[in-house]
Amino acid sequence: MRPASASRTIPTPGSLVRSLLLALVLLSAALLAGRHAHAREPVLLVASPQLADPNFRASVVLVVFPENGAPTGVVLNRRVDIPWAEAFAEDGILSRLQDPIYLGGPVRPDMLWYLVRSTVAPIDSFPVLGDLHLSTDGSFLDEWLIGNGRIERFFVGYAGWTAAQLEREIESGAWYVLPAELETILDSRPDQLWRRLLVRATAIET
Repeated sequence: MRPASASRTIPTPGSLVRSLLLALVLLSAALLAGRHAHAREPVLLVASPQLADPNFRASVVLVVFPENGAPTGVVLNRRVDIPWAEAFAEDGILSRLQDPIYLGGPVRPDMLWYLVRSTVAPIDSFPVLGDLHLSTDGSFLDEWLIGNGRIERFFVGYAGWTAAQLEREIESGAWYVLPAELETILDSRPDQLWRRLLVRATAIET
């Protein structure tokens, strides 16, 4: 595993430092424990209309379950206005990008994540489906972009739970659970994703 400095981070004010240690523990444990193996298949969490948490209201979250690790995910449908040229002003590769950026979750909002389709998995990554990987690997990202490779989606931050915590939230009705499908994960209309999946999820429930 590459050191944490291999991941790409946005320079942030000191207000985030207090959450850094816990976030690093969660992330490192998940990556070390099972970055290339699943304890179970990934799922999509569809927020219930009753879910009041502003971090996840009307959200769709892709969640992976690393073997012996904590459930980890990214919100697929919350675009944020972060100019690459400002966030990565001193990065000659990232500062030129124009791709949309999505808020992956409330943990480590300074850290850049991405979804990429590649037959070779990045070192720091979670397998999702087929050749799709969720990664923070900065070295892989640089090489991929230099070679004109396509990144499916960029995120800042991620969502993390303990297994028991996530199960409690699902049992309480905070989330509907749907199988993760490649077409849905890479949907070209993420702003409409929650409403469409909510209709599907509630139809299954009834």
